[in-house]
Amino acid sequence: MIVHIVFWLLAVVAVAAGAAVFWVDSMARATYALAASFIAVGIVVVLLQQNYIGVVTILMMVMEMAVMAVYMVMFMGMNPALMPMSMVHDNRRALAAAAATFVFGLRDSADRLARPAGPARARRHHGTR
Repeated sequence: MIVHIVFWLLAVVAVAAGAAVFWVDSMARATYALAASFIAVGIVVVLLQQNYIGVVTILMMVMEMAVMAVYMVMFMGMNPALMPMSMVHDNRRALAAAAATFVFGLRDSADRLARPAGPARARRHHGTR
């Protein structure tokens, strides 16, 4: 039961932080929001018993955000990184794509979480009985 609660809380955090990338008005804040979203997604993947993929996702994306922040400061300086700017070019289409991805992703994740995790699942997955 606690895993289900943590799963759904992290799912909400991941979506909220991902949406914050488009709501905030600076590249630095968008970078932090994207990193928070990726960390939440990585932990969700670990909760889905895909430990290696979850940990690699967290490590890879956090390092990617660090490199992006270095380039942001290097090319823009620190002040322009905090200056207001728009992260979205087509608001309606971006919102529709995000909502559709969220709904279908939640449905698939809930189905996977409801399946038993044991030898029966492994046999079905590999096609043996």
